[in-house]
Amino acid sequence: MINAGTDADFETSGRQLRGWHVLLIMLGFFGIIFAVNGVFLYHAITSFPGEDVKKSYVQGLNYNQTLAARAAQAELGWRAEAGIQNDTIVFRLRDAEAKPLSDYSVIGELRRRATHGADQVLTFRAAPNGEYFVSTGMLQSGQWDIRITVLDRSGDAVLFNVDKTLLVP
Repeated sequence: MINAGTDADFETSGRQLRGWHVLLIMLGFFGIIFAVNGVFLYHAITSFPGEDVKKSYVQGLNYNQTLAARAAQAELGWRAEAGIQNDTIVFRLRDAEAKPLSDYSVIGELRRRATHGADQVLTFRAAPNGEYFVSTGMLQSGQWDIRITVLDRSGDAVLFNVDKTLLVP
């Protein structure tokens, strides 16, 4: 049977919740929210390096020239492969008939997606069979992005750009 009870059935501590208690509870709650948001904001601002591509606004303005350069590169029909062996990146360049292309100036940029602290600018050495080599030192395991640029023999004009992903065990 359920007893409706009386006020005497409930024990009270003698303390009452007053308006200033509620005010302090609300200020504490929102203070914690603001503090946590401040920590998140600090880490977001200090860990994001900024633009992924330098001068992205100017590149957007020159997008028609970018499309023309890509069309010219596609007409060449060149094929590229990149891989890593120990601490050396190997880049192979072939023409449309799969013949090796040697004696070009080849530069590159090796980047990690998560951080820019380990990024490297690369200058490849040419081998006679259409292969180009560069030593990078021991890389941390994970996923690396490499952007390789092939310049004409004088080193003035860009002939070919390729972006590859390298997986380091």
